[in-house]
Amino acid sequence: MECVSLLAMLGILSLEDLHEKKIRSFEILAFGILGLLFHLIFKRLSIENLVGGLLIGVGLLLIGWLSREQIGYGDGLLFLVTGIFLGFWNNMILLWSAAILMGLASIFLYLTGKIGRKERVPFIPFVLMAYVLLLFWKGGSLSV
Repeated sequence: MECVSLLAMLGILSLEDLHEKKIRSFEILAFGILGLLFHLIFKRLSIENLVGGLLIGVGLLLIGWLSREQIGYGDGLLFLVTGIFLGFWNNMILLWSAAILMGLASIFLYLTGKIGRKERVPFIPFVLMAYVLLLFWKGGSLSV
């Protein structure tokens, strides 16, 4: 159920990010509450692992604030929620994988003239792609 919830959240937010170039906090909050409920029921993560996963989102929010939103607050909120579902290491792997995918795609799009140097590329679709790839790599489960 956690995997399906995370896929649904990333799918919904990816579409919103692609079409609106921003995401609403309501969806992230709703999935965050769902993630906390799953945690309270199943207790898959230790408190340390859960807090570590949340700290990745806090770090992104801080970087977003320091950089005047070069990294959007929505991305930081998203990684707060994925941290609830995935814990520290899987959330870190997700962040790095998505960043690598986005970097490669951005280079390709820039070299082919599809985007300019300063144009923003939606990040959440790459988080979804990274999550799907990680699920396949780990055999359908991102266990802690």
